[in-house]
Amino acid sequence: MQTQAPFTTLFAKRTYLLLAAGIFLCLLIAGCGFKMRGPTPLPFTTLYTNIPQNSAFGSRVWRAIQANSPGTTVTEDAALAEAKLMQEGFNRSQREVSLDAQGKVEEYELNLTLTFTMTDSQGNELIPTSQISATRQLPYDEDDSAAKQEEMALMYEDMEKSIADRLIRRITAPDVITSYLEHNPTPGFVPAQ
Repeated sequence: MQTQAPFTTLFAKRTYLLLAAGIFLCLLIAGCGFKMRGPTPLPFTTLYTNIPQNSAFGSRVWRAIQANSPGTTVTEDAALAEAKLMQEGFNRSQREVSLDAQGKVEEYELNLTLTFTMTDSQGNELIPTSQISATRQLPYDEDDSAAKQEEMALMYEDMEKSIADRLIRRITAPDVITSYLEHNPTPGFVPAQ
C-alpha cells in the first residue's frame, strides 16, 4: 500500500482551491457586467483635423481615430468632412521647480498642453474649446545635461502619448456622439454601449 506524502496532498489541495477561487472571480466579474472598453465607432464617416499627420503626435492621433472607429476616414479636405477636430494650440513649457545652494537647477517641471475644439460640418459645437494637459517632474543634473536632455525628450514623448489617448477618449465620449446625433440624425447608427 502506497501513501502520498503530506506535502503533495497539501500542494494539490492548494492548487484546487486557487483554481476554484480564480474561476469564481472570473464568474463574479462577468456577472457584474464588467466589460473592457473596446472600439467606439463614431457616427460620422469623415473627419477633418488640422493636427499635422507628419508629426509624432499627429500620426498617433490619426492612427487612434482609425483604430477606434474603422468606419471613419480622416480627410485632408475640410469641405468634405462631416466633423472637424481643430487644434488651437499645442504648447510645451518648462519651469524651474527647485535650485541648489549654488543657484543651479535641481528639478524642472515639464508641461504640455493641447487646446482643441470639435464641430460638425454645420458649425454646431460638439466640444467647446478645451484643454488637455500633462505635467512631469524631471530631476536635473547640470553635470549630466546630455542624458537629461534625452530623458526630457522621452518625457515629452510620453506626455504626447498620454494626451493623444485622452483626446481620443474625449472625442468618442457618449456626450459628443449624442450631441452629433441631435444635429445630424444618422439612420442605422447604434452608439456603442
